[in-house]
Amino acid sequence: MKRRYLASILSVIALIASSAWTSASAVTFTPPAKNSAPSQATGGASRGSIFTPASGKGAPSQATGGASRGSIFTPASGKGAPRQATGGASRTGTYDLNPSTVEAKGPTALIALLPQSFYGTTVSERPTILVYLPASNAQEAVFSLKDEAGNMQHQMNISVVGKTGVIAIKLPADAPALTVGKNYQWFLALKLDGQLSPSTPYVDGWIERIQPSADLATTMQQQDGLKRATGLGKNGVWYDCVATLAALHTAQPTNATLSKQWEELLSSVSLKEIVTAPLI
Repeated sequence: MKRRYLASILSVIALIASSAWTSASAVTFTPPAKNSAPSQATGGASRGSIFTPASGKGAPSQATGGASRGSIFTPASGKGAPRQATGGASRTGTYDLNPSTVEAKGPTALIALLPQSFYGTTVSERPTILVYLPASNAQEAVFSLKDEAGNMQHQMNISVVGKTGVIAIKLPADAPALTVGKNYQWFLALKLDGQLSPSTPYVDGWIERIQPSADLATTMQQQDGLKRATGLGKNGVWYDCVATLAALHTAQPTNATLSKQWEELLSSVSLKEIVTAPLI
């Protein structure tokens, strides 16, 4: 029986957002207008089996054909981040955050725990977002969430005094619930020297809330946390998969199975350098 392979071109939605850096006293953080999500990857890459990308969603631009590097997360195919990447965008804040007075015990940049596509899905109204914090003298970070049109949905300050490692940022009850099927862009910026500036290090990513299928809804009722994380990963639900596994690993840091799964999940999205970073 003959097979035909159909090629499709994914359209990318441009996001034009106004931007202006404000002083620390104003508290408001407006991310740079030209910040962008990565371009779509080309075919054939397989990036793990814990996380399975949903059909139709784009794979990371750095992926190469046929690679398999994990067992939890399978990215959803056919849908990628809303914008084409420009000028070497990455998941890391590429600034020197470690003055000579700060001892660096890990990577020296902010790192978003995301696939290399900058894009992930959630089934939660108010999901949890994970970011690696390097050693720095910053006392506070600013988290903001915008819709695809650039409208601010929520913003809050987060204390980071003395913190180095992976932090979990949970959208609070007073934040608007994410709308199913809508794209949102989040940002985390560090206030170095107590303020925001044009050189403020930040990371960002895209998130979409999806309606769970009947099978996924059943998986989410699993009492076993690892089975729940695996089910979320198999369905390509990145944010809830990684947050669930991080919570399990935090509660049982000496559990060899969870440690292995955590390493496998991060390695599958090229984040092996923060596998041993503390979860705080």
